Amino acid sequence: MTPAEAPRAHPRKIGWLGTSALAMGGSNQSLFLIGILIAGQGDIPGQGSAAIPLLVIGLILSWFALPGWTELILMWPERVGGIAATCGEAFRPYAPVLGNLTGVSYWWGWIPTCGWTALLSASAISQWFLPGISVPLLACLIVVAFVIVNLLGVRWAANTAIAIAAVSAALAFLSAITPVIAGSVDWRQATSFHLDTPFDGPFGAVTSAMAGLYLIGFAAPAFEAAACHVGETIDPTVNVPRAMYASAGMATLYFLVLPVIWLGVIGPKELSADLAVSLGPTFAPLFGALGKSLAIGFMMFNMFHGTLAPLTGVARTLSQLSEDGLLPELFAKRTRSDCPWVAIVITAGAAIAFLLIGDPVWLVAAANFTYLIGIALPSVAVWLLRRDQPAMPRPYRAPRGTITLGLFAAVCWGVATIVGFQQFGLPTVILGLVLAYSGAGLYGWRKWMDRRKAGLRGIGRSLHLKLTGAMLLVLALDGAGYYLAVRSVTIQEGHTQLVTGLEDIFVVVAILTITVGLVLPGMIAHSAVEVARAADRLALGTMADFSRAMTALASGDLDGASARVDFVPVVARSRDEVGEMAKSFNTLQQEIAKAAMGLSGAREGLRRARDELTETNVTLELRVVARTGELEATHKKLIVAARRAGMAEVAIGILHNIGNVLNSINISVTLVDQLLRSSQRRAGNLTKLAELLDDEGSELGRAARQDPRGRQVIEYLRKYSRHAELERGEVLVELDSLIRSIDHIKQIVSSQQALARGASLVEAFDVLEVTDEAVRLNMTRIEQHRIAIERRFAALPTVTADKHLLLQILVNLISNAVRAVAEITGDLRSIAITVGLDPTDPTRVTWQIEDTGVGISADHMTRIFESGFTTKTTGQGGFGLHSSALSAERMAGSLHAYSDGLGKGARFVLGFPLRATEPLPEQASVAS
Repeated sequence: MTPAEAPRAHPRKIGWLGTSALAMGGSNQSLFLIGILIAGQGDIPGQGSAAIPLLVIGLILSWFALPGWTELILMWPERVGGIAATCGEAFRPYAPVLGNLTGVSYWWGWIPTCGWTALLSASAISQWFLPGISVPLLACLIVVAFVIVNLLGVRWAANTAIAIAAVSAALAFLSAITPVIAGSVDWRQATSFHLDTPFDGPFGAVTSAMAGLYLIGFAAPAFEAAACHVGETIDPTVNVPRAMYASAGMATLYFLVLPVIWLGVIGPKELSADLAVSLGPTFAPLFGALGKSLAIGFMMFNMFHGTLAPLTGVARTLSQLSEDGLLPELFAKRTRSDCPWVAIVITAGAAIAFLLIGDPVWLVAAANFTYLIGIALPSVAVWLLRRDQPAMPRPYRAPRGTITLGLFAAVCWGVATIVGFQQFGLPTVILGLVLAYSGAGLYGWRKWMDRRKAGLRGIGRSLHLKLTGAMLLVLALDGAGYYLAVRSVTIQEGHTQLVTGLEDIFVVVAILTITVGLVLPGMIAHSAVEVARAADRLALGTMADFSRAMTALASGDLDGASARVDFVPVVARSRDEVGEMAKSFNTLQQEIAKAAMGLSGAREGLRRARDELTETNVTLELRVVARTGELEATHKKLIVAARRAGMAEVAIGILHNIGNVLNSINISVTLVDQLLRSSQRRAGNLTKLAELLDDEGSELGRAARQDPRGRQVIEYLRKYSRHAELERGEVLVELDSLIRSIDHIKQIVSSQQALARGASLVEAFDVLEVTDEAVRLNMTRIEQHRIAIERRFAALPTVTADKHLLLQILVNLISNAVRAVAEITGDLRSIAITVGLDPTDPTRVTWQIEDTGVGISADHMTRIFESGFTTKTTGQGGFGLHSSALSAERMAGSLHAYSDGLGKGARFVLGFPLRATEPLPEQASVAS
């Protein structure tokens, strides 16, 4: 069950270098396994020097799985907790308990690493610095110190890991390069391998090799820890693959290069001893006596990684599973720095408990059983997702064939478990099973808590619970039978191979028990729950609607006779009877959906039949009414047509008379203009008279100059001449403007006469000049109200249209904009006029006239182009925008108005083709 509330996202704070440094705790795990692999521990035998090629095989299998793991984690880049936690989402369509099994098993697999590496680093510190302090106590203090670092946040943990990795990686490269340069590597010894077997024969060799490979499975794939911080990594699609491959590269150094060189330098005996002491010769050729200290430092810093990695990355697996609803909610608690503090403390507590009992090999082997589950199932998940959901987004796609290689690696680890796990003893196998099943207990706890929150019984009747309980009983009986059989056979000597075979069989049964007791019941129960939910939706949705619809039909309520189609297909990935059940249920849902749609069709058919019957009953009456209405409508149309024809004749007569008056005014204004221009010569005579009176060479000039009044006359004549010249120029300018305005009025009259007759005056002209003319005609009011005009004109071709009809529209629009701006009191008083081609249709030209005026309210926007509608307080007007809109449509154009509300200005957009079309016979309504 998914959580009720989505968890908060993780802050992305670390790059690929920090992620790779944190993963060093997995890349270098060969250091604490190589001695046990060679020499064994207690009753558990080792594999001798053949452990080295087994390490290489384990590394190769891990490389096989690497591309698929990278693809899987980047399919959900917001998650943390690594490949195992991602299975919580990947296995959700199959069985949620699979995600729980993968994640918890993975977590158990890392716990011994934390305690064991703390013991090894504490041992190195004790040898080097603090010989008087107890090694277990010092190991506990190291774990606590790294817990504190983690509680400070992932960035602190990453920076700490980078600092440690700088030292540990440098010493690792020195340990590899120094013997090679010094020539102290015995390459024959480095490439000679011997396999120790528990008993003679091929089966003994296979058993020993599989036991070693099984234990190597605890370490070789551990570089996958680089996947634990995808949701916290900056730019994960780039940095996560870098971190994964960088970590795998470091694992190659620790699992291939270093073991081979060390085998050739110090031999298998020293290699199985305490590496903090025995690795001194690998540094000695270059550093002499300091080599021993470097060997101790090498082990100490490398073991720090193994303690830090589980606390940082693996703890986040528990936190992520809790957020997915697969573990108790307690595990999901985070600090403000996004630190999953509960999961970290629980991880540290388990690690300390393990190290206090010494982290024996049998405990590591038991945890390794769960770890192999945690790394094998992600490879299965990638394969299933590729098969069943190929269209899902994949930021990183594994190269062709690598998904199959990852599945092959999972099978190899499974074979190693079957053949090799038994060598560590029955108690170890039982403990591994207990650890694997522990996740199911925590999952059941979460389910119990969720059911209690939902108001249900804590423990519900569950097929999953019944099957799992039965399989646990089978496992207990099988274990008892195994114990009696092995005890009976062991009493007799010479049956070592038979005992080993029985042990292998028990391991197979144990694995099958997990499959049959957890996985298969989980898948069956999940599919059954999905079918049950779909059945509930069907019963409470479509089927309930069917019942109500039948009742409504019986009462004659056709509107109530409907059923909704609520079809959500059941997704069951299993290809068996469960899948067939889901497929059959989906077929049932489809048929019910078709029936619901058929009910809608039947209802509409009944409605049509009823309507037709009703219509038939009133047909005769309607025919009489219709004929009467037709006659009345025809009579009204004739009256309207006659009235319009009369109005057109009257309008033509009025316009003709107005045109005659305008011709007279035009003639008079032209005569005045000619008189003023001809008076210019006579006005010039005043200047000549002043010059004559001012001439000292003539008698008249001397007489005028001698008399003071004469000099005043001369000055007066000069000033009057200049003043008269200025006034005459101003009058001429005004007369020119008056003549143009009269021409515009005449063109308007001509346009109206053409409109009355159904004609259109079309000519080619420059739209920018017409726009400037419209501004000039409104310039007096623009200057009066101190309004700024902003021209945004683009270069345009010549337009062919009714020029004066366009001018009339622009004058009206600019006049309205001036009035709107004049009514505000602020400093922002401007009108922007934009002219250019329509960006969506280059065959049309558009004007946008935008003002900063009073704006238009929303309820007025729908009426702004109605005839007679006005927002002026005087109540006058209401025809300018209406006539402008009709004129625009007559030219196959459009006029639209836009405003965000009162006080926010308005914008009018006018547009029409560059080339005129035939005038429209009628004007349609205009939308705002």
